[in-house]
Amino acid sequence: MKLRMRVSMTIALALFALAGFSPPCAADAGAAAPDWSALDKEGLGYFQTYLRFDTTNPPDNTAQAIAFLKGILDKEGIETSAFESKPGAVSLVARLPGPPDKKPFLLLSHADVVPAVAADWSHPPFSGDLVDGYVWSRGAIDNKAHGIMAIMTMLALHRGHVPLRRGVVMMVNADEEAGGANGAEWMAANHWDAFDPAFAVNEGGIAMPDPFGGRDAVFEVSVAEKRVMWLRLTAHGHSGHGSIPTPDNPTLILINALARLLASQPEIRLTSIMSQALASFAPHEAFPTSFELGHLGWPFVLDAALRGPLEPTFLQALLRDTISPTTLSGSLKVNVIPSTAEAGLDCRLLPGTDAQAFLRQIKNRLADDRISIDFIQKPDAGPISPASGEAWDAIQAVVAKDFPGAFAVPWMTTGGTDSRFLREKGVPAYGFVPIILDESERRRVHGVDERLSVENLNRGIKATYDLTAMLCAAHQ
Repeated sequence: MKLRMRVSMTIALALFALAGFSPPCAADAGAAAPDWSALDKEGLGYFQTYLRFDTTNPPDNTAQAIAFLKGILDKEGIETSAFESKPGAVSLVARLPGPPDKKPFLLLSHADVVPAVAADWSHPPFSGDLVDGYVWSRGAIDNKAHGIMAIMTMLALHRGHVPLRRGVVMMVNADEEAGGANGAEWMAANHWDAFDPAFAVNEGGIAMPDPFGGRDAVFEVSVAEKRVMWLRLTAHGHSGHGSIPTPDNPTLILINALARLLASQPEIRLTSIMSQALASFAPHEAFPTSFELGHLGWPFVLDAALRGPLEPTFLQALLRDTISPTTLSGSLKVNVIPSTAEAGLDCRLLPGTDAQAFLRQIKNRLADDRISIDFIQKPDAGPISPASGEAWDAIQAVVAKDFPGAFAVPWMTTGGTDSRFLREKGVPAYGFVPIILDESERRRVHGVDERLSVENLNRGIKATYDLTAMLCAAHQ
Protein backbone atom coordinates (compact mmCIF):
# COMPACT_ATOMS: atom_id res chain seq x y z
CA MET A 1 0.00 0.00 0.00
CA LYS A 2 2.77 2.45 0.95
CA LEU A 3 4.64 1.66 -2.27
CA ARG A 4 1.48 2.23 -4.32
CA MET A 5 0.87 5.61 -2.64
CA ARG A 6 4.48 6.63 -3.24
CA VAL A 7 4.28 5.70 -6.93
CA SER A 8 0.98 7.56 -7.29
CA MET A 9 2.47 10.66 -5.66
CA THR A 10 5.52 10.48 -7.95
CA ILE A 11 3.32 10.21 -11.05
CA ALA A 12 1.20 13.15 -9.88
CA LEU A 13 4.26 15.31 -9.33
CA ALA A 14 5.64 14.38 -12.74
CA LEU A 15 2.34 15.33 -14.41
CA PHE A 16 2.39 18.68 -12.58
CA ALA A 17 5.93 19.29 -13.79
CA LEU A 18 5.09 18.37 -17.39
CA ALA A 19 2.15 20.76 -17.28
CA GLY A 20 4.42 23.58 -16.12
CA PHE A 21 3.21 23.65 -12.51
CA SER A 22 5.15 23.16 -9.31
CA PRO A 23 3.61 22.31 -5.97
CA PRO A 24 4.01 24.87 -3.19
CA CYS A 25 7.11 24.41 -1.07
CA ALA A 26 6.52 23.86 2.62
CA ALA A 27 8.69 26.90 3.36
CA ASP A 28 6.27 29.06 1.36
CA ALA A 29 3.49 28.47 3.86
CA GLY A 30 2.40 31.79 5.32
CA ALA A 31 4.67 33.81 2.99
CA ALA A 32 2.82 36.40 0.93
CA ALA A 33 4.12 37.72 -2.39
CA PRO A 34 5.07 41.42 -2.17
CA ASP A 35 2.58 44.00 -3.41
CA TRP A 36 5.07 45.86 -5.60
CA SER A 37 2.76 48.76 -6.37
CA ALA A 38 2.19 49.47 -2.69
CA LEU A 39 5.86 48.95 -1.79
CA ASP A 40 7.01 51.27 -4.57
CA LYS A 41 4.66 54.03 -3.45
CA GLU A 42 5.73 53.65 0.17
CA GLY A 43 9.41 53.52 -0.79
CA LEU A 44 9.13 56.70 -2.85
CA GLY A 45 7.75 58.58 0.14
CA TYR A 46 10.53 57.32 2.39
CA PHE A 47 13.12 58.17 -0.28
CA GLN A 48 11.98 61.79 -0.58
CA THR A 49 11.94 62.26 3.19
CA TYR A 50 15.36 60.62 3.63
CA LEU A 51 16.85 62.94 1.01
CA ARG A 52 15.57 66.03 2.84
CA PHE A 53 17.92 65.41 5.75
CA ASP A 54 21.07 67.45 5.09
CA THR A 55 23.77 64.87 5.81
CA THR A 56 26.60 66.78 4.12
CA ASN A 57 30.06 65.56 5.11
CA PRO A 58 31.63 67.59 6.62
CA PRO A 59 30.24 67.95 9.25
CA ASP A 60 28.79 64.42 8.85
CA ASN A 61 25.69 64.77 10.98
CA THR A 62 23.62 61.70 10.15
CA ALA A 63 21.76 61.47 13.48
CA GLN A 64 18.35 62.69 12.30
CA ALA A 65 18.43 60.72 9.05
CA ILE A 66 19.34 57.53 10.92
CA ALA A 67 16.61 58.19 13.50
CA PHE A 68 14.12 58.43 10.63
CA LEU A 69 15.17 55.08 9.17
CA LYS A 70 15.29 53.47 12.60
CA GLY A 71 11.77 54.70 13.34
CA ILE A 72 10.38 52.98 10.24
CA LEU A 73 11.94 49.66 11.23
CA ASP A 74 11.11 49.98 14.94
CA LYS A 75 7.43 50.53 14.09
CA GLU A 76 7.45 47.20 12.22
CA GLY A 77 9.09 45.35 15.11
CA ILE A 78 12.39 44.80 13.28
CA GLU A 79 15.46 44.66 15.53
CA THR A 80 17.62 47.81 15.25
CA SER A 81 20.66 49.36 16.94
CA ALA A 82 22.24 52.79 16.46
CA PHE A 83 25.94 53.52 17.04
CA GLU A 84 27.50 56.97 17.48
CA SER A 85 31.24 57.24 16.74
CA LYS A 86 31.40 60.98 17.44
CA PRO A 87 28.68 63.57 18.16
CA GLY A 88 26.23 63.43 15.25
CA ALA A 89 28.00 60.64 13.30
CA VAL A 90 25.49 57.81 13.75
CA SER A 91 25.33 54.45 11.96
CA LEU A 92 22.43 51.99 11.93
CA VAL A 93 22.23 48.20 12.01
CA ALA A 94 18.93 46.35 11.48
CA ARG A 95 18.48 42.59 11.53
CA LEU A 96 16.11 39.88 10.39
CA PRO A 97 17.50 36.85 12.22
CA GLY A 98 18.16 33.52 10.58
CA PRO A 99 19.62 30.24 11.81
CA PRO A 100 22.41 30.87 14.34
CA ASP A 101 24.83 28.58 12.52
CA LYS A 102 24.84 30.76 9.38
CA LYS A 103 26.24 34.24 9.07
CA PRO A 104 23.86 36.80 7.54
CA PHE A 105 23.78 38.60 4.21
CA LEU A 106 24.58 42.32 4.57
CA LEU A 107 22.91 45.15 2.65
CA LEU A 108 25.35 48.05 3.10
CA SER A 109 24.91 51.75 2.32
CA HIS A 110 25.87 55.15 3.70
CA ALA A 111 23.83 58.15 4.81
CA ASP A 112 26.37 60.97 4.38
CA VAL A 113 26.70 62.94 1.14
CA VAL A 114 29.18 65.32 -0.46
CA PRO A 115 28.56 69.09 -0.37
CA ALA A 116 26.32 70.83 -2.90
CA VAL A 117 26.22 74.50 -3.96
CA ALA A 118 22.50 75.26 -4.01
CA ALA A 119 22.83 78.20 -6.43
CA ASP A 120 24.07 75.82 -9.15
CA TRP A 121 21.12 73.43 -8.93
CA SER A 122 17.82 73.40 -10.86
CA HIS A 123 16.09 72.22 -7.69
CA PRO A 124 17.25 72.76 -4.10
CA PRO A 125 19.78 70.00 -3.35
CA PHE A 126 17.94 68.75 -0.24
CA SER A 127 14.38 69.15 -1.52
CA GLY A 128 13.65 65.62 -2.67
CA ASP A 129 11.49 67.24 -5.39
CA LEU A 130 9.64 64.86 -7.72
CA VAL A 131 9.65 66.45 -11.19
CA ASP A 132 9.37 64.80 -14.62
CA GLY A 133 9.59 61.31 -13.13
CA TYR A 134 12.84 62.03 -11.26
CA VAL A 135 13.60 62.67 -7.61
CA TRP A 136 16.15 65.50 -7.43
CA SER A 137 18.52 65.74 -4.48
CA ARG A 138 22.11 65.34 -3.36
CA GLY A 139 22.50 61.69 -2.42
CA ALA A 140 19.71 60.48 -4.74
CA ILE A 141 22.17 58.06 -6.36
CA ASP A 142 25.12 58.24 -3.96
CA ASN A 143 23.92 56.52 -1.83
CA LYS A 144 20.54 57.05 -0.24
CA ALA A 145 18.55 55.16 -2.87
CA HIS A 146 20.47 52.01 -2.01
CA GLY A 147 19.48 52.45 1.63
CA ILE A 148 15.81 52.68 0.66
CA MET A 149 16.11 49.56 -1.51
CA ALA A 150 17.48 47.76 1.53
CA ILE A 151 14.84 49.01 3.95
CA MET A 152 11.98 48.09 1.59
CA THR A 153 13.50 44.62 1.20
CA MET A 154 13.60 44.22 4.98
CA LEU A 155 9.98 45.38 5.29
CA ALA A 156 8.77 43.08 2.49
CA LEU A 157 10.48 40.02 3.95
CA HIS A 158 9.23 40.79 7.45
CA ARG A 159 5.64 41.58 6.46
CA GLY A 160 5.50 38.56 4.16
CA HIS A 161 6.64 36.23 6.96
CA VAL A 162 9.26 34.82 4.58
CA PRO A 163 11.13 31.94 6.28
CA LEU A 164 14.87 32.55 6.21
CA ARG A 165 17.65 30.02 5.82
CA ARG A 166 20.12 32.89 6.26
CA GLY A 167 19.63 36.09 8.24
CA VAL A 168 19.54 39.55 6.64
CA VAL A 169 21.34 42.56 8.08
CA MET A 170 21.06 46.14 6.86
CA MET A 171 23.75 48.66 7.80
CA VAL A 172 23.72 52.38 7.01
CA ASN A 173 26.94 54.17 7.88
CA ALA A 174 28.14 57.68 8.49
CA ASP A 175 31.38 59.13 7.12
CA GLU A 176 31.84 57.15 3.90
CA GLU A 177 32.46 60.31 1.89
CA ALA A 178 35.39 61.26 4.15
CA GLY A 179 37.05 57.85 4.22
CA GLY A 180 34.96 55.93 6.77
CA ALA A 181 37.06 56.52 9.90
CA ASN A 182 33.90 57.44 11.82
CA GLY A 183 31.65 55.05 9.91
CA ALA A 184 32.38 51.63 8.45
CA GLU A 185 35.98 51.51 9.66
CA TRP A 186 34.88 52.40 13.19
CA MET A 187 32.02 49.90 13.07
CA ALA A 188 34.36 47.13 11.87
CA ALA A 189 36.85 47.91 14.63
CA ASN A 190 34.38 48.36 17.49
CA HIS A 191 31.08 46.65 16.66
CA TRP A 192 31.88 43.83 14.25
CA ASP A 193 29.65 41.43 16.18
CA ALA A 194 26.65 43.66 15.41
CA PHE A 195 26.68 42.61 11.74
CA ASP A 196 29.48 40.04 11.04
CA PRO A 197 28.28 38.95 7.57
CA ALA A 198 28.99 36.03 5.26
CA PHE A 199 29.01 38.41 2.29
CA ALA A 200 27.66 41.86 1.39
CA VAL A 201 26.49 44.13 -1.39
CA ASN A 202 27.37 47.81 -1.31
CA GLU A 203 27.42 50.81 -3.62
CA GLY A 204 28.94 50.51 -7.09
CA GLY A 205 28.11 48.25 -10.01
CA ILE A 206 25.43 50.50 -11.51
CA ALA A 207 24.58 49.35 -15.04
CA MET A 208 25.80 51.56 -17.86
CA PRO A 209 25.95 51.37 -21.64
CA ASP A 210 28.77 49.06 -22.75
CA PRO A 211 31.93 51.23 -22.82
CA PHE A 212 33.23 49.26 -25.81
CA GLY A 213 30.20 49.90 -27.98
CA GLY A 214 28.22 46.72 -27.43
CA ARG A 215 24.43 46.90 -27.51
CA ASP A 216 23.74 45.58 -24.01
CA ALA A 217 23.85 47.39 -20.69
CA VAL A 218 26.54 46.09 -18.34
CA PHE A 219 26.73 45.90 -14.57
CA GLU A 220 30.38 46.46 -13.66
CA VAL A 221 30.12 44.69 -10.30
CA SER A 222 33.04 45.86 -8.20
CA VAL A 223 35.00 43.07 -6.58
CA ALA A 224 38.09 45.19 -5.94
CA GLU A 225 39.18 48.80 -5.53
CA LYS A 226 42.37 50.64 -6.23
CA ARG A 227 44.12 51.38 -2.95
CA VAL A 228 44.04 54.93 -1.66
CA MET A 229 47.44 56.50 -0.92
CA TRP A 230 47.22 60.22 -0.14
CA LEU A 231 50.47 62.13 0.31
CA ARG A 232 51.43 65.61 1.46
CA LEU A 233 54.58 67.08 -0.09
CA THR A 234 56.19 69.96 1.80
CA ALA A 235 58.92 72.02 0.16
CA HIS A 236 61.23 73.82 2.61
CA GLY A 237 63.15 76.97 1.72
CA HIS A 238 63.57 80.57 2.83
CA SER A 239 60.94 83.27 3.06
CA GLY A 240 61.43 86.75 1.71
CA HIS A 241 60.00 89.59 -0.31
CA GLY A 242 58.25 88.59 -3.51
CA SER A 243 60.02 91.33 -5.47
CA ILE A 244 63.34 89.44 -5.26
CA PRO A 245 63.30 86.00 -6.96
CA THR A 246 65.44 83.41 -5.18
CA PRO A 247 66.36 79.80 -6.02
CA ASP A 248 65.32 78.59 -2.55
CA ASN A 249 61.74 79.82 -2.92
CA PRO A 250 59.69 76.84 -1.63
CA THR A 251 56.96 77.45 -4.20
CA LEU A 252 59.52 77.25 -7.01
CA ILE A 253 61.13 74.17 -5.47
CA LEU A 254 57.73 72.46 -5.33
CA ILE A 255 56.69 73.42 -8.87
CA ASN A 256 59.92 72.13 -10.40
CA ALA A 257 59.75 68.87 -8.43
CA LEU A 258 56.12 68.27 -9.42
CA ALA A 259 57.02 68.84 -13.06
CA ARG A 260 59.62 66.05 -12.81
CA LEU A 261 57.26 63.74 -10.99
CA LEU A 262 54.28 64.26 -13.29
CA ALA A 263 56.12 64.23 -16.61
CA SER A 264 54.64 60.74 -17.04
CA GLN A 265 52.36 58.39 -15.15
CA PRO A 266 53.59 54.98 -13.90
CA GLU A 267 53.76 52.20 -16.45
CA ILE A 268 50.79 50.10 -17.56
CA ARG A 269 50.37 46.80 -15.71
CA LEU A 270 47.62 44.28 -16.47
CA THR A 271 46.42 42.76 -13.20
CA SER A 272 44.57 39.47 -12.98
CA ILE A 273 41.33 41.18 -11.94
CA MET A 274 41.33 43.51 -14.96
CA SER A 275 42.39 40.71 -17.30
CA GLN A 276 39.36 38.72 -16.11
CA ALA A 277 37.08 41.75 -16.28
CA LEU A 278 38.03 42.71 -19.82
CA ALA A 279 37.87 39.11 -21.01
CA SER A 280 34.29 38.99 -19.67
CA PHE A 281 33.40 41.79 -22.08
CA ALA A 282 34.92 40.04 -25.10
CA PRO A 283 31.94 37.79 -26.06
CA HIS A 284 29.67 40.85 -26.18
CA GLU A 285 31.84 42.92 -28.53
CA ALA A 286 32.46 43.11 -32.25
CA PHE A 287 35.75 42.16 -33.87
CA PRO A 288 38.56 43.31 -33.44
CA THR A 289 37.62 44.56 -29.94
CA SER A 290 36.39 41.10 -28.99
CA PHE A 291 39.73 39.54 -29.91
CA GLU A 292 41.84 42.21 -28.22
CA LEU A 293 39.93 42.12 -24.92
CA GLY A 294 40.00 38.34 -24.89
CA HIS A 295 43.73 38.01 -25.59
CA LEU A 296 45.41 40.84 -23.69
CA GLY A 297 48.09 38.45 -22.41
CA TRP A 298 49.33 37.72 -25.92
CA PRO A 299 52.43 39.56 -27.19
CA PHE A 300 51.63 43.01 -28.65
CA VAL A 301 47.86 42.68 -28.13
CA LEU A 302 47.79 44.89 -25.03
CA ASP A 303 49.77 47.58 -26.87
CA ALA A 304 47.26 47.47 -29.72
CA ALA A 305 44.30 47.64 -27.32
CA LEU A 306 45.80 50.69 -25.55
CA ARG A 307 45.59 52.49 -28.90
CA GLY A 308 42.05 51.21 -29.46
CA PRO A 309 39.36 50.10 -26.99
CA LEU A 310 41.52 50.79 -23.92
CA GLU A 311 42.57 54.28 -24.99
CA PRO A 312 40.15 56.26 -22.73
CA THR A 313 41.83 57.65 -19.62
CA PHE A 314 39.23 56.18 -17.26
CA LEU A 315 40.15 52.69 -18.50
CA GLN A 316 43.89 53.29 -18.44
CA ALA A 317 43.55 54.42 -14.82
CA LEU A 318 42.57 50.81 -14.06
CA LEU A 319 45.73 49.52 -15.71
CA ARG A 320 48.36 51.52 -13.83
CA ASP A 321 49.14 53.11 -10.51
CA THR A 322 48.18 56.78 -10.76
CA ILE A 323 49.32 60.12 -9.32
CA SER A 324 47.05 63.17 -9.35
CA PRO A 325 48.07 66.53 -7.85
CA THR A 326 44.96 67.89 -6.14
CA THR A 327 45.90 70.64 -3.66
CA LEU A 328 48.51 73.40 -3.68
CA SER A 329 49.25 75.98 -1.03
CA GLY A 330 52.01 78.49 -0.37
CA SER A 331 52.05 82.07 0.74
CA LEU A 332 49.03 83.84 2.16
CA LYS A 333 50.08 87.02 0.37
CA VAL A 334 51.11 87.63 -3.21
CA ASN A 335 54.19 89.69 -2.31
CA VAL A 336 55.55 87.27 0.29
CA ILE A 337 57.74 84.24 -0.46
CA PRO A 338 56.71 81.58 2.08
CA SER A 339 59.05 79.43 4.13
CA THR A 340 57.17 76.30 3.03
CA ALA A 341 54.85 75.28 0.20
CA GLU A 342 52.62 72.18 0.11
CA ALA A 343 51.00 69.91 -2.45
CA GLY A 344 48.54 67.08 -1.99
CA LEU A 345 48.81 63.97 -4.15
CA ASP A 346 45.98 61.52 -4.68
CA CYS A 347 47.72 58.26 -5.56
CA ARG A 348 45.77 55.11 -6.35
CA LEU A 349 47.60 51.79 -6.31
CA LEU A 350 46.76 48.60 -8.14
CA PRO A 351 46.44 45.31 -6.25
CA GLY A 352 49.91 43.90 -5.74
CA THR A 353 51.78 47.20 -5.88
CA ASP A 354 54.43 47.49 -3.14
CA ALA A 355 53.49 50.76 -1.42
CA GLN A 356 56.97 51.37 0.00
CA ALA A 357 58.61 50.76 -3.37
CA PHE A 358 56.10 53.14 -4.96
CA LEU A 359 56.95 55.79 -2.36
CA ARG A 360 60.67 55.38 -3.08
CA GLN A 361 59.99 55.91 -6.78
CA ILE A 362 58.17 59.15 -5.99
CA LYS A 363 61.11 60.38 -3.91
CA ASN A 364 63.54 59.50 -6.68
CA ARG A 365 61.50 61.35 -9.29
CA LEU A 366 61.09 64.41 -7.09
CA ALA A 367 64.89 64.40 -6.81
CA ASP A 368 65.05 67.10 -4.14
CA ASP A 369 65.87 66.46 -0.49
CA ARG A 370 64.29 69.81 0.42
CA ILE A 371 60.88 68.13 -0.01
CA SER A 372 59.46 66.00 2.78
CA ILE A 373 56.65 63.48 2.28
CA ASP A 374 53.96 62.59 4.82
CA PHE A 375 51.04 60.21 4.58
CA ILE A 376 47.54 61.67 4.71
CA GLN A 377 46.14 58.17 4.21
CA LYS A 378 48.06 54.93 3.90
CA PRO A 379 46.93 52.26 1.42
CA ASP A 380 45.20 49.11 2.62
CA ALA A 381 46.08 45.61 1.50
CA GLY A 382 43.47 45.69 -1.28
CA PRO A 383 41.97 42.19 -1.07
CA ILE A 384 39.76 41.03 -3.96
CA SER A 385 36.34 39.40 -3.63
CA PRO A 386 35.87 36.23 -5.71
CA ALA A 387 33.90 36.37 -8.97
CA SER A 388 32.42 33.01 -8.08
CA GLY A 389 30.44 31.41 -5.30
CA GLU A 390 27.00 31.86 -3.79
CA ALA A 391 26.79 35.66 -3.72
CA TRP A 392 28.32 36.16 -7.17
CA ASP A 393 26.04 33.53 -8.70
CA ALA A 394 22.98 35.22 -7.15
CA ILE A 395 24.00 38.61 -8.60
CA GLN A 396 24.35 37.02 -12.04
CA ALA A 397 20.93 35.38 -11.65
CA VAL A 398 19.24 38.64 -10.61
CA VAL A 399 20.72 40.51 -13.55
CA ALA A 400 19.38 37.81 -15.91
CA LYS A 401 15.96 37.79 -14.20
CA ASP A 402 15.29 41.49 -13.68
CA PHE A 403 17.36 43.11 -16.44
CA PRO A 404 16.89 41.04 -19.62
CA GLY A 405 19.65 41.71 -22.13
CA ALA A 406 22.07 43.13 -19.55
CA PHE A 407 25.12 41.27 -18.29
CA ALA A 408 27.45 41.51 -15.30
CA VAL A 409 31.25 41.49 -15.20
CA PRO A 410 33.66 41.56 -12.23
CA TRP A 411 35.23 45.01 -12.02
CA MET A 412 37.71 47.14 -10.11
CA THR A 413 36.90 50.74 -9.19
CA THR A 414 39.31 53.65 -9.14
CA GLY A 415 37.52 55.13 -6.12
CA GLY A 416 37.22 53.67 -2.65
CA THR A 417 34.11 52.59 -0.73
CA ASP A 418 33.24 51.04 2.62
CA SER A 419 33.60 47.61 1.01
CA ARG A 420 37.33 47.64 1.71
CA PHE A 421 36.74 47.37 5.46
CA LEU A 422 34.75 44.17 4.90
CA ARG A 423 37.27 42.70 2.47
CA GLU A 424 40.06 43.32 4.97
CA LYS A 425 38.13 41.07 7.35
CA GLY A 426 37.88 38.34 4.72
CA VAL A 427 34.26 39.08 3.81
CA PRO A 428 33.38 39.04 0.09
CA ALA A 429 31.83 42.42 -0.74
CA TYR A 430 30.29 43.33 -4.08
CA GLY A 431 29.49 46.76 -5.47
CA PHE A 432 26.05 46.21 -6.99
CA VAL A 433 23.24 48.76 -7.12
CA PRO A 434 20.54 47.38 -9.45
CA ILE A 435 19.72 50.44 -11.56
CA ILE A 436 20.63 51.50 -15.10
CA LEU A 437 22.02 54.96 -15.86
CA ASP A 438 23.26 56.55 -19.03
CA GLU A 439 26.51 58.51 -18.97
CA SER A 440 24.81 61.90 -18.57
CA GLU A 441 22.94 60.67 -15.49
CA ARG A 442 26.04 59.10 -13.99
CA ARG A 443 27.96 62.40 -14.30
CA ARG A 444 25.49 63.97 -11.86
CA VAL A 445 26.91 61.85 -9.02
CA HIS A 446 29.00 64.26 -6.89
CA GLY A 447 28.00 66.89 -9.46
CA VAL A 448 25.14 69.30 -10.05
CA ASP A 449 21.48 68.19 -10.25
CA GLU A 450 21.94 64.65 -8.96
CA ARG A 451 18.69 62.76 -9.46
CA LEU A 452 17.19 59.29 -9.79
CA SER A 453 14.17 58.23 -11.79
CA VAL A 454 11.23 56.67 -9.98
CA GLU A 455 11.49 53.81 -12.50
CA ASN A 456 15.05 53.11 -11.37
CA LEU A 457 14.07 53.28 -7.71
CA ASN A 458 11.25 50.78 -8.28
CA ARG A 459 13.33 48.26 -10.19
CA GLY A 460 16.11 48.65 -7.64
CA ILE A 461 13.70 47.78 -4.83
CA LYS A 462 12.49 44.67 -6.64
CA ALA A 463 15.95 43.49 -7.69
CA THR A 464 17.33 44.00 -4.17
CA TYR A 465 14.45 41.96 -2.80
CA ASP A 466 14.99 39.24 -5.42
CA LEU A 467 18.72 39.07 -4.66
CA THR A 468 18.09 38.85 -0.92
CA ALA A 469 15.42 36.18 -1.37
CA MET A 470 17.75 34.09 -3.55
CA LEU A 471 20.45 34.21 -0.89
CA CYS A 472 18.35 34.05 2.27
CA ALA A 473 14.79 32.77 1.78
CA ALA A 474 14.22 29.19 2.88
CA HIS A 475 12.30 28.25 -0.28
CA GLN A 476 15.09 29.27 -2.67
